[in-house]
Amino acid sequence: MYNNSYGYGIYKRNQVNIGNPYKQERREPKLSVVEDVFDEVTITKTDPEKELEIGQDIIYKAKENAAVIKREAELEAERIMDEAKKSAEFLLAEVKQNAKEEGYTYGERLAQQHYNDLIAEATEFREQSKKLYEKTLASLEHDIVDLVLNIAEKVVGDEIRNNQEAIIGVVRETILSCCNRENIVLKVSNDDYDYVVANEETLRMNIKGLDELEIRKDSSLAKGSCVIETEYGSIDGSCDTRLESIRKAFFELLGDNGRQYG
Repeated sequence: MYNNSYGYGIYKRNQVNIGNPYKQERREPKLSVVEDVFDEVTITKTDPEKELEIGQDIIYKAKENAAVIKREAELEAERIMDEAKKSAEFLLAEVKQNAKEEGYTYGERLAQQHYNDLIAEATEFREQSKKLYEKTLASLEHDIVDLVLNIAEKVVGDEIRNNQEAIIGVVRETILSCCNRENIVLKVSNDDYDYVVANEETLRMNIKGLDELEIRKDSSLAKGSCVIETEYGSIDGSCDTRLESIRKAFFELLGDNGRQYG
């Protein structure tokens, strides 16, 4: 074989080792970008705008890291194939030179076999690298969805805790999702009851077709949550329920129907 440090040269027959396979360099798997920085997100003091910026930065870095993994795998496969071709060509030339006395046909066949083995090894490595890239990208997609939804839950939770007006928007959207608005019972938490009662007229002005509206306290509901009851059934308008539905829809799109949500 040849040595890159000293260039090409003709070696004696006993210096050529045909039987040794090419040894593939093993690379330690890199940590997921999401795993590397997720702890930083969870310990950061609650700041909705800052957490959204962190989430966007993590998504960008995760995609960038996946692209780097793919590019490195492609470059490594190209390097192996290039070295295989150069090695086979050099070996073929040497065998041809030395096989004049031993038989040209046998030497050429031997060199061709070695060349084929190296090409097969490089092809296999390229396929393995492709599968690793696809697996890594799929894993990053799940991590990104988890991270974005967790940040959304924090932002929405902070908005509900710090802005009492948020409950009016939640109630309005929940009532608008009802087909029948003629006779509605609205249940809210103890913390939101007085504020919702005080803004009942505002709700009526912003919701067409709202006829009978009865507002009740429900101690089982958390602040910012509401339940609408009609003669056709009930609707849970809590933000947790909506976010969980979004989370489930995301993972169904990713083909992970068996994943535990929440």
